[in-house]
Amino acid sequence: MVRHIMIPSEENSTVSIPAEFFGTKVEVLMYPFDNKKASPDSDTINDIFDKHLYSFGDFRFNRDEANNYD
Repeated sequence: MVRHIMIPSEENSTVSIPAEFFGTKVEVLMYPFDNKKASPDSDTINDIFDKHLYSFGDFRFNRDEANNYD
């Protein structure tokens, strides 16, 4: 797979095709790309995942309690 992001400066632009693609069927897609959508703010990501964080800092494993089958 080849992904090439560019800002064309004229109507005709060129993208090089790798040699391993010669003789194979390839698909070419073109659509406008907005950088803001591609890399969301880290604050937004943190807001989403912060509510799912749990700290095991105070957790102590008790082997006797874990193996008590009575």
